[in-house]
This record gives sequence, structure tokens and C-alpha cells, in this order.
Amino acid sequence: FLPILIVDSRAPLGAFGEQTRMRLEWTRRAAAASGVRATPRPEVHAHVRPGSLLRGLVAAGPRPRAACRAQTDSVDDVDVDEADVVLEMPHEVEERYLKLLKRQEGKLKDLQRKHSKKRSTHRVMKISSGYLKGSPVLSPRDKDVRPMMGKVRSAVFSMLLSRIGGGSDFPSECRWLDLFAGTGSVGIEALSRGCGTCHFVELDQWTANEVLIKNIDGLGVQDDCSVHVESVFDFLTKFSYKSEVMGGSFDFVSVCPPYNDMDFDELVRSLEASKVVSDRSFLIFEYPKEVGQSLATTLGPLTRLVNRTYGRTTVAIYGPDL
Repeated sequence: FLPILIVDSRAPLGAFGEQTRMRLEWTRRAAAASGVRATPRPEVHAHVRPGSLLRGLVAAGPRPRAACRAQTDSVDDVDVDEADVVLEMPHEVEERYLKLLKRQEGKLKDLQRKHSKKRSTHRVMKISSGYLKGSPVLSPRDKDVRPMMGKVRSAVFSMLLSRIGGGSDFPSECRWLDLFAGTGSVGIEALSRGCGTCHFVELDQWTANEVLIKNIDGLGVQDDCSVHVESVFDFLTKFSYKSEVMGGSFDFVSVCPPYNDMDFDELVRSLEASKVVSDRSFLIFEYPKEVGQSLATTLGPLTRLVNRTYGRTTVAIYGPDL
């Protein structure tokens, strides 16, 4: 497929913006070379916020040879003040590119925000139960990381333990996966309550090094933990074809994504396509109550058993329909 892109050429986007403008010009030239008509379509700008990196997006059809040759031309004459142009392309590919570029925009904003200020930590959270009960954990002072609230954690673990009939602790052979780990408080709480091992997935390098790993080391649970510094989506994709190497599906999976710039439908599809859960697993999904009833009632082989709201936060628990 031929790459396509719509940009607000007046926005100061730095190096990424220059690449964007070049790709837009390549698309225009490819359209001219292949005879595809490029037309303005301003209504697509409603897809994203004003001033956003993305002003709209469509996908491309099969790439003709002439289009491939057109991409090698010089782009010195790019007129960045031209009106936005959209290629009329298939809708299903349009959606895929829109999601990819929205995710890229989110990463760019995160980098700009995190490098524009000095970040620090404080100890305002504690493990609520288990053999580590009362132990303080580090959390960032800024709002880039939003840990699960202590009262929500306590409620979630109580509901899980009542479901499996395990009393006050999980069986020692249980494996936990903490996605969007942040401080690691959910996974560490699971270890405190008896889980044998926990895998943490956190994209932000600073949070992983200065918060998550320091919490793990400081509480002495490093031998039971594995930290993956990468995107949750990348982890799920890789796990789908190397699950056996990593010990197979997990008994429990906690998913606490950031509320902003998150496509929850795409996240659900990625979880279903991976092999992180089996038909005997439990999955905890925290999401903003604004998402409401749009969150799926099933997730792969699992059924939604609980859906409770705590302030702005809603927690769904998926598990086997016994």
C-alpha cells in the first residue's frame, strides 16, 4: 500500500513534521503519476482535535510502479502552505493508518512533555495487604503515571480471591502480568499476596528505571520479577508467537492504561489476538467511566464477571464463566 498522510502544514512539528511534509509531497506526486485524483475533503478533520499533528487521514490503494518511481523525486519544492489534500482510498485501510498515526502523535507528545521538565518521585502509596503490607512505594510527582488507587486495588484483589476461593493469598504457582505497569503497585501487590512471579510491561524508560525497578529492588522481590521496557502493543504482538518461550498464558493479567490518547477498542482486540490469557485466566481492566457500555462484555475466551465504578474509574474483571 502507498503511504498517505494529512497534516496541518502550518504547525511547527520539528523533524517529525519535516518527514510528514515530505511523505505528503510524495503522495501528491504518486497520485499524479498514477492518475489517482487527489481532492480536498475537509470533513475528515473532525477525526482529531484542532491543532493536532493529524488533521485527517485516508489510506491508499495498491501501489503502481509509477507511484514507486515518483517517491524517488526531489522534494525541495514542497510548498508547505498548500491546502491539505486527501487521496480517496479504501475505508478499512484509512482506519488502520489513522490509529497508527494517532499513536505516533501520542508518543511524540509524551516525549516533548517528559523532556521539557525535570521529573521526580515521592512516597505516598503503600502496599495494602500481604506480607509487604504497609510498605511504601515510589510514584512520580507528575501526572504522567496514574497508579490504581489503593482502595480500588484492595477491592479488586478481594473480588479475585473470592472468585478462586484462595482465602487471603493466591497459590504460589500463579503467574501475573502487569500491563502499563507504571509504579508496579498492582503486580507487587499480587506478589505480596502470594503470586509466584510477575511480568511488568512499561513503555516509559524513566518510569521503568526510576520508579518501577527501584520499587521492585527496594522491596526485595527482584527474583520473582521480569521487567519489559516496551510498548504494550509490541509486547502483545511478540507474545502471540513466542508464548511458549515465556511460559505460556498468565493466570492473572492487569491492564491499567492511560486514559488519554488510548484506543480502548484496539487494546481489547490486541489482547484477544495475543495468547496472554487462556480460558482459565482472570483479566482486570481499568478504564474511565466515560467509556461506559462500549467496553466488550467478552474478551477472547473470558466473560465479564464484574464491572464496578469508583469515582471516575471503572474496573471490569473478566474470567471463566463457571
